[in-house]
Amino acid sequence: MTTLTNVERYCAQCGRSLVPLDVPHLSIECTECGKTVHFVRTAPDGTGIKVEKGERFTIPAGFIQISLDPASRGKLSRPGLSFLLRQFFVGNYPKEPKNFVSFAKSVNDEADAILKSSERLKGLDLDKEGDAKTAIEKLKENQQSRDWHAMTMGAFCQSVTEAINKQDALSSAWSGYMLGTARGLTIVTEPLFEQTLWRGYLANQVVYEAAAAASQTPGEAEAIKRLEPLFGKLDEATLHTWVESKLPIGPRIGVKGLPEEILSALAKWHLASFQREREQTLRNASERRAEWELRLKWMTFGLAVAGAIFSGLKLVGLA
Repeated sequence: MTTLTNVERYCAQCGRSLVPLDVPHLSIECTECGKTVHFVRTAPDGTGIKVEKGERFTIPAGFIQISLDPASRGKLSRPGLSFLLRQFFVGNYPKEPKNFVSFAKSVNDEADAILKSSERLKGLDLDKEGDAKTAIEKLKENQQSRDWHAMTMGAFCQSVTEAINKQDALSSAWSGYMLGTARGLTIVTEPLFEQTLWRGYLANQVVYEAAAAASQTPGEAEAIKRLEPLFGKLDEATLHTWVESKLPIGPRIGVKGLPEEILSALAKWHLASFQREREQTLRNASERRAEWELRLKWMTFGLAVAGAIFSGLKLVGLA
């Protein structure tokens, strides 16, 4: 491994770094010393880097990390999260039917990797029949675990491959569906993914429960219930403006008997419901599209089979 012990790190004349930085930075040939120097110039607003004419902007390899981990450098926007989830679930999918067997092989390798790194199976050689049987018994103890789903995924990888080799269309379709289901379960039970999902659920729940928890009298609880239809009639822009402005909501709707914390929590709950409705609409549209695509594929397959049968009948003189 090369070290920088014998390399001049900073210019003695201009004081700037002569080696690339490990953060996003600028590079240019210095007019003072004539050497290539590397530095960071913060934009006037205090965020980002300001690039001027003749300067090269560099992001070091591996600096940007896209992850669900809140400690990672990359912070996801909502579209970014959708992109990342697509990579999780779609990933390197087979582009053509003929590539499915090799795809199943790669998924089977993923399953093996998960099982070999499992703490519950530590010390077992899964390539040995005796240890493999012991592993299955251990995994049966918790059939909600990621390890169990990984084992199931590996089994269906082999099942779908065998069905394809036997040209058994029905078994291939069923095994392929079960393989996709098991693979999805290994994704959502990955520790970081599951933790993120659980935190999101809790956060969504807390927003609404904050209002109920803050209610100290039956009268306040009843008032909240009566206010729900009113908030439900407000449009998203109005609710968003009220919440983000952090100004009192009570005077805007003529309510004086409830604390502002309760009104704000109720407004946030209804604001979140707009997003939930949009997501449900998108899911419904996606499901309908997938259903129609499946129907079209089967219809095309049926027509092809019918055509083949008719051609066969013609050849034997029965049509």
